[in-house]
Amino acid sequence: MFSEDAQAMQPHDPLLSRRDILRLTAVGALAGAAGLTPRLDGVFAATSGAPVEAAKPKRGGRLRVGHVGGGTAETVDPHMVVAPVDNARAVNLFDRLTRLKPDLTVEMELAESFEPNATATSWTARLRKGVTWHDGKPLTADDVIYTLRRIGGPKSTFIGASTIVQIDIAHLKKLDNLTVRMPLKQAIAELPLLFTGYFMGIVQNGAKSFKHPIGTGAFMFESFTPGQSSLFKRNPNYWKTGQPYVDDLEILSIPDQGARLNALIGGQVDAIEYVNYAQAKSQMSLQQINLLVAQNSNVVPITMSCDLAPFKDVRVRQAFRLIADRPALVNAAQLGFGTIGNDLFGKGFQGYDTALPQRHQDLDQARSLLKKAGQSNLQVTLYSSKAAPGMLESATAFAEQAKAAGVTISVHNGPADSYYSNNYLKWNFGQTQWNAYPIIVWMQQALLSNAPYNETHWYRPEWDKLFNEAIGTLDAGKRQTLMFEVQKQLWDEGGYLMWGFAPQIDGLAKYVRGAVPNPAAALGAYDYRDFWLDK
Repeated sequence: MFSEDAQAMQPHDPLLSRRDILRLTAVGALAGAAGLTPRLDGVFAATSGAPVEAAKPKRGGRLRVGHVGGGTAETVDPHMVVAPVDNARAVNLFDRLTRLKPDLTVEMELAESFEPNATATSWTARLRKGVTWHDGKPLTADDVIYTLRRIGGPKSTFIGASTIVQIDIAHLKKLDNLTVRMPLKQAIAELPLLFTGYFMGIVQNGAKSFKHPIGTGAFMFESFTPGQSSLFKRNPNYWKTGQPYVDDLEILSIPDQGARLNALIGGQVDAIEYVNYAQAKSQMSLQQINLLVAQNSNVVPITMSCDLAPFKDVRVRQAFRLIADRPALVNAAQLGFGTIGNDLFGKGFQGYDTALPQRHQDLDQARSLLKKAGQSNLQVTLYSSKAAPGMLESATAFAEQAKAAGVTISVHNGPADSYYSNNYLKWNFGQTQWNAYPIIVWMQQALLSNAPYNETHWYRPEWDKLFNEAIGTLDAGKRQTLMFEVQKQLWDEGGYLMWGFAPQIDGLAKYVRGAVPNPAAALGAYDYRDFWLDK
């Protein structure tokens, strides 16, 4: 049974030690010796001269947060989120059944408990008592059933549809006002994990228009202008007693990295997401702001479409992975803050296959594979942007490395505010960004044939079958064996070049308190209900 008294999802063991987040009450900061390349090894140090966290949070004020924008495609519909700024809005207007804690174990949110039957082919979710919507109506099982049917309906195009595809939504059953039985089409051993995504917010029964969204979240809707800003006010009846602390939350779209930092230093905003590595290194000396650092498996990988030339030939995909000088990419694009990757997502999460050999640069083998594929003098365009720290820098560095293998790469630098709303998912060779998701949730979003973000065009029914068998296997040992095979196929033939992992680095004004690093996403996983202003 999954309850508030046993919130860590079983059968997960605690995550690897490097992912154990230090519980800081003061703001975390990067630490590095003068003259040395800064590295992060899971330890946070208080910023020199930073004020000590007060024992009791202060109330009031407006929290202003600068985010990477998504242009006119931005939304406040929690099931349609695309850009990071959409995630932030969704988390603060709506609640999910479960969420990821800073140690990446599952915590009950709107759900009080989840309990499976003996075969994990049906789960029963019990909701919290006393939760109300922003319009005063009580949260009920009908809201959960409506939400799941909205997300996973037969004609659904919502992001979460692939995550809950194995829930038999037609036969969801309301046992009482606060209890829902969820029959499954196949066994799922870790169902509560699937509700942690930002795209799984619970919406009110019957909700269709989100021009003025009503949620159960810590903040209530006031206004929204896509590509510019949104304004929310404190929910005085929030179920988490005493929170949020600030009166208002203003979320601003600021796509340019330099403009975001300048807005923070200049006092126009109180917090920003995605401080790039050069900015972080500079702020270690200047100390104009505090840095919130979460050790995690953030990735800015290169994507190769497995069904489009020239990458539909697996030998080309393998060659490009062998071209990559991973330590050099980490140094060039992340200024040494990150760690090298091995073309698999989720390093540090339970279930990540560490037994696979680390892939290293091998230019001779890369040239040989390209020759066999008839691509010895390959020319290709790599779509990139400054939408995420290290993205454009890694593209530029990789293009330079590719010359030694006879490959000419032209880097296309797209605008940050519309990078994911133009030709994303259509190009044959590009870059993307993922925060730290549980491995199976990420695979449902990025790799299943019907995944909403199938960036590498990985359409493999036999792989889908193996994945579904793995997640439905109750025996933990057998499930791990199957998941290792799932990852081995991706390591051999997939379309991701995951050259490195990076910490999440965000910026806070020195008077901002309450933020706790969370590997799941920026700014403490957008949990602004915890933030308060000491001024």
